[in-house]
Formats: sequence, structure tokens, C-alpha cells
Amino acid sequence: MVIPQTVGKYEIVDTLGTGGMGTVYRAFDRTLERTVALKIVHLDRVHGITPEELANRFRIEARAGARLNHPAIVAIFDYDDQDPIGAYIAMEYVEGCGLDHYLKQRPELHLEDAISAMLQVLEGLACAHREGVVHRDIKPANLLITRDGVVKIMDFGIAKMGLRTQTQSGLIMGTPQYMAPEQYLGGVADQRCDIHAAGAVFHELLTGSPPYIGTEAEVMYKVCYEKPKLLSTVDPAIAEAFGPIIAKALEKVPENRYASAEDFREALRSSWQGISSKAPSLTLSETARTIATAFSLQRGAPLDGSQVADTIVRAPTAAGVTGAPPGANPVPLPVPPDGVAPPTGSTRPDAISKTAAVATGSKPTTGETGSLVGWSRDQLAEIERQLTPIVGPMARILVREAAATTGSRQEVYRLLASHLRTPEERKQFLPAGDGAPTAPDSTMPPSAADTVVSSSSAGVPLTAEITQRASQLLAHYLGPIAAVVTRRAAQTAADEAHLYSILAEKLTDTSERERFLRDARRQH
Repeated sequence: MVIPQTVGKYEIVDTLGTGGMGTVYRAFDRTLERTVALKIVHLDRVHGITPEELANRFRIEARAGARLNHPAIVAIFDYDDQDPIGAYIAMEYVEGCGLDHYLKQRPELHLEDAISAMLQVLEGLACAHREGVVHRDIKPANLLITRDGVVKIMDFGIAKMGLRTQTQSGLIMGTPQYMAPEQYLGGVADQRCDIHAAGAVFHELLTGSPPYIGTEAEVMYKVCYEKPKLLSTVDPAIAEAFGPIIAKALEKVPENRYASAEDFREALRSSWQGISSKAPSLTLSETARTIATAFSLQRGAPLDGSQVADTIVRAPTAAGVTGAPPGANPVPLPVPPDGVAPPTGSTRPDAISKTAAVATGSKPTTGETGSLVGWSRDQLAEIERQLTPIVGPMARILVREAAATTGSRQEVYRLLASHLRTPEERKQFLPAGDGAPTAPDSTMPPSAADTVVSSSSAGVPLTAEITQRASQLLAHYLGPIAAVVTRRAAQTAADEAHLYSILAEKLTDTSERERFLRDARRQH
């Protein structure tokens, strides 16, 4: 790679990191005579997102960061998207390391550092939220530890200014292990998404891993429907003091979380005072500073794409992940089409987050099962664009799962239409596809009239048709995520009756649960 000598008014000193989207350099500002980190993104090299959209997202990062002035936030100095080299942001140069690297170097728990780091992060988030800026991708890789033991938030590349409903762009913004349920479901992404992510980071600081791990589809399911791992596996005393705090931060319903970063911070401070007579440290320990100093002396190490540009997480697919060496460019690997293969021993949380966070834009891969080899990226993107206005960001997972089972365009449309809730939605979707069925009724699979959801269905073995029919019915209540929920339930269900019983439990509203079971009986 040819390193430029100058970019704008900046003299390039050396390379701090590279990724698929661009490069971060250490540079010298000749005008103000100071060292900066210069982040350059090549707008024409990223597949799956137009240069215009990427430029706009990069501009958002610059503007969001520039309006924030806090010790716990990396300062933004300059921005330019007209330079021939590429669009760039000049930001505060931080000597230190990412919290993700720190966690790998110091896997044992240091409680005081964990508390200090979280209090600093929450202070930074409180500042951002007061300015109407929501980060939406808080994770260890976006938290820097300086040589002085200060923690700083970086990468506001997918930040949102103002509290607006997340648009149905077909993209889910964030990193899977730290995303809130509403980010998966296309809901309102406000400051409570950052509260959820901060809770996940705190869980990782205490236990060594985020609360939810697995393939992308597994993580999505767990985030939306399962409780996080118990802290009691680490230390009962820690669990008693901080377990309720993490549980509240990770609540599925946004209204049940802390209303603000200040509330989260105050709860954390109060719990610390209950177990220690010392005030929380304003900076991290000498050991943490030593680790940060050691990393700051290592130059030129590759960065994953989320550290070079904003994180773009496609809706979870049937692709799994395997472990990768630190700094390697991750590539999704195929797993069986049910999307719920258990992670292998080589799968690491950091490898999962890196793989999920980088939009490679490559053509779908071929596996032993669930092959997408017959489909080009453009074909899948076309169908996804047609489905997105109806189901939102979940369109990608549905399209890829359907395409993994068949090479027939008409069959893919039939499978996708079975996930839509109403005849109107199916009518809106089907005519858009070339070769797709034209009658809504043709999207429905044939039913087994002799099968009933009652005691007589006990012992009836599960088939693909039964599972699809259950998923189709559940979609009326849960939307597109019903497909993942049903597959998950089918793994443990003993028979058809048991499957519907498990699915009914996913409906928290009693009247909806009863209506679901009535509808299940009627459809037979």
C-alpha cells in the first residue's frame, strides 16, 4: 500500500491501522502544530452501500463528534469529503489501546477498573445524550484506554442526532452482541440503546464475555428473548451487588431500562459504595495503564473495519463464524440453513463481533448445506429491496434464508410471502417480483387437514411443513422474527403440540396467547 505524504494540511507520519474501508494514519497538523489521528475512508470501495450514503454517514460521524466536548469522548477536529485521497476526519490522537485489546490481555477480573471504566463511559454517554446524540454502537472496540487510564468513546459513525424512528433501510446498525432488541426489530433507537450496550459491556468487564454469544441468528434470538448469563458463575458477591444493575440495563423493553446514563451511573456508584469504603477511582489502575502503554507502542497493526469506518451490521443471516487471528479480515462462513448451529470451540466472542460488523460485500459463499451459490449479490439485493418496505431490517435474514433452500425465484417469493402478516402485505410484495405468484393464496403451503393442535397432536412428529405453518401463524403476532423463534422452538419440541405450546409462551399478552392457540386449532 502506497502511503501518501500529505493529505490536505496534514503530514502523514505513519499508519495506525488498515481495514477494508480505509486507513487510519498518525499525522501532523502543520497549521496548529499538533499530532492527530487521520481517518480516511475510500467511499467507492465499500460494497452494499452507495458512496453517497457512506459519505453522508461519515459526515454524520464528524458532526456528531464535533458537537461533543467531554474528556470521555474522542474529540473531532476537522472533516473533508472533497480531497482526492478520500473523505477524512481529523481527530484527537489517543495513545493507548481499545478496551477489547485490554480484555484479552487482562482476562482476570479487576473490579475497581471495571467500575471506573463504566463510570467514565456513562459520563461520556450522558454528555452525548444531553446534546441529542445517540451513539448506537457502544462496544469494547469503540472504547479507548489512554496511557493515563482515561476511557474515551470513539466512532460516532452510526450516531443519530435527534430522536427519530429508525428508517427501514434494510440495514441494522450496531454490533450484534451489544445491540438492543429494538435495533433488531426496526424500532425507535434512542438513548436507551446505548444504555443496553453499556450494560452488555459492563457484563463483559465482569465476566470476560458479552451476555449473548453464538452465531448471528443465535445472538439475535437471545437478545430478543433470553435472559443473559448469570453473574453468579463469576462471584456470588459480585452477582448480588451488580447483577440487578446489569439486568435492568439489559431489559428487553426500553421503558424498563434506566431512563438515562446518569441514572445508570448513579445506580452503579451506589452499589460500589455498598461493597467498598473507597470512592471509585477516576482513572484505571497502573496495570491497565501499563497495558495501554504497551499497545500504544505497537504501530501498524491491522484494525477491523468497525474501527476504520462506521459499523454496518446486515440483518443476521444463515452464515456462522469461526475464530480468526486478531486483526485478520473476517469472512462469514456457511452453516446449515437453520442458522442455529452451536458455536464450536474455536469460536470467540471477538471473532463473532468482528465478522458480524464488517459488510464484506462479497458474493454469497457455498457450503455443504444451505448453499447460495446460485444467487448473485445483485439478485438477493433486488428481492431484499422489495421486501424491506414491508418488514424493515429483517428483510435480509429472510431473503438469505429462503435463497439458501432453493434456486427457484418463484419459490423464494413464495417462502418470503409466508412470513407476511396480512393478505394486503402479500399482495404488495408478490407483484413486485418477476416470476412470483400473483395470487396471495398461492403463497400458503398446503395444510394437513388431519392434524389438529390439541391432545391428538401429541406424538405427531415435526415436519418442515408443520414448522413453516407454525412460523407463518406466529408471524401475525411477532412479525418476521417469528421464523427464527419457530426454528429455535422446533429444536426442543417433542411433537407438534409441544411446538405450539412453546411458541405460545413467547407471547406475553394473555389474550394474544389464547388467540394464537385458537387460530392454530382453526387452521387445521
